[in-house]
Amino acid sequence: MVSKVQRGRQRRQSAEEPIRVLFLNTRSALGADVAVHLTLAKNYPIEECNTTFITNCRAPDAAITIEKLQSFGKVNVIPMRLGYELVNRRDRASRAAGVIGNLFELVKALPELRRRIKRDRIEIIHSTDRPRDALLSTLLAKSSGRPNLIHVHIKWYPEIGRLTDWALQKATGVIAISDFVRDSLIEGGISASKIYRVYNATDPEEYDPVRFQGCHIRRRFGIDESAPLIGIVARIMVWKGHRELIEALALVRNEHPNVKLLVVGLPDTVTSPDSYDQQVKARAKELGIEQSIIWAGWINEMPEVMAGLDILAVPSWEEPFGLVVTEAMAIQKPVVGFRSGALPEIIEDGKEGLLVEPKNVEQLSRGLRELLGDSDRRREMGRLGREKVINHFSPRHQAAAMATIYRRICRQ
Repeated sequence: MVSKVQRGRQRRQSAEEPIRVLFLNTRSALGADVAVHLTLAKNYPIEECNTTFITNCRAPDAAITIEKLQSFGKVNVIPMRLGYELVNRRDRASRAAGVIGNLFELVKALPELRRRIKRDRIEIIHSTDRPRDALLSTLLAKSSGRPNLIHVHIKWYPEIGRLTDWALQKATGVIAISDFVRDSLIEGGISASKIYRVYNATDPEEYDPVRFQGCHIRRRFGIDESAPLIGIVARIMVWKGHRELIEALALVRNEHPNVKLLVVGLPDTVTSPDSYDQQVKARAKELGIEQSIIWAGWINEMPEVMAGLDILAVPSWEEPFGLVVTEAMAIQKPVVGFRSGALPEIIEDGKEGLLVEPKNVEQLSRGLRELLGDSDRRREMGRLGREKVINHFSPRHQAAAMATIYRRICRQ
């Protein structure tokens, strides 16, 4: 016997109406996970998806997120009170009180969210893997009778937290941004049958090498046009490999004494509260190479950054995907990184870049020296990299894959 809900879905699908999707974002901080959802919302064809984005109006950069969404011209944007940031709550008791307060706010928001879902005839709920997002989307799915997807941007590990783990177990479906992440979820006990792999995307038009020549970023930091420039773009934290890169740079200087390293990113004070950035700077001083390193902080003009580099270094130990990798490829820059995480899924060693053994400083240095000494090879790797982004990692491919998953889940 076919239920009323199933009959309704059959009528809608036969009419080929757009899937009505709700993105749920309890924190508007523009990290990679939120950026991926913005990219999806921007690139869904209107004939495929009707998109609503509920975002936390109390987040510090909520205005930026809302402005971006409204600029797309086809997204229904709804600001709501969905908790607050805990970055200034250092002691355990204060953070615990903040967590309880946030959970209370989420519970208060549920009735209003259910009303909006019913009114707007939302068919599927899509959230990030952040604990509040994952928890709220799953609770909302259970109470509204709609399916939900949790988009996972990190490797599963035991410390992922009870709330997130519960939500992943109970969610209708889980999106993994790479096979590396998918495999970790399966190892963590998430059913393989409900995991879908969809790679992240970079818009090649936004990273057009013809538009960006890299002069601006070099002038900004006083880097000579002839100086070899290596870059790392990442939060400054242990597993991103800044220390290993600093030690490799000391070896690179033996062949390229005027080489510079541009470090783009801010210290991660949540996962690395022990002043890891200061440890890395101290190590650079020990090696006598502090004058070769530019600590740039965060830079919003990422195409300009990538265009100014000769090589992007990605010495992460277990990178779940690495949007910076496809950004560098899109603007025709080769990548040198560790053969770990999802990098081997994106970079074919010897084609778009070079992959070396994780944490091996000597091999990392050798790969950097090899490419710095061969401009023709760098150009060919850059050409192949952009071609690969266009053919495999574009927003068009990502949006099409997600729309297919939506329809599959809504038919269940």
